[in-house]
Amino acid sequence: MSFLGYAGRVAVVTGGTSGIGLETARLLLREGARVAICGRDEARLVAAKAELGDVLAHRCDVLDAAQVQGFADAVAAWSDGVLDLLVNNAGQGRVSTFATTTDEAWREELELKFFSQIHAIRAFKPLLDAAEAPAIVGVNSLLALQPEAHMVCTSAARAGVQSLLKSLATEFAPRIRVNSI
Repeated sequence: MSFLGYAGRVAVVTGGTSGIGLETARLLLREGARVAICGRDEARLVAAKAELGDVLAHRCDVLDAAQVQGFADAVAAWSDGVLDLLVNNAGQGRVSTFATTTDEAWREELELKFFSQIHAIRAFKPLLDAAEAPAIVGVNSLLALQPEAHMVCTSAARAGVQSLLKSLATEFAPRIRVNSI
């Protein structure tokens, strides 16, 4: 029995080789979904595929638009051109204060948080448009709402992602549901 309603549906999980992404892929597989994952690290991708079993595992850096489009193309071929759920999970936390965060670190953090969402949504939106009840879930952080001084850069970037996803929820409604968790 499918608790989430994804039995027989197609789901993509970015950053699906460890942590929240890997656990999300496990959950979706238990629900009976067909799951595709991506990750940058080939060894972790191979290990995740070995553990998960029947998944599409694709090496992809979500900061590279061409690689993300290649992943979307692979998913389209594998799923007959439909995607029901996109889980944007790629990301990490940066421990730093305002005084210790360099301009380069700010740029890296903002690029990671925003473009891991933007590239995936752009690439997968045509597949979502073909689905019956499509959804996008952006894995974010409580830092978006309750910033921490020791994670100033990540907190600011997460707040920006929260706003981005709220904007997309309005823009894509009612056709595509967009949530930030």
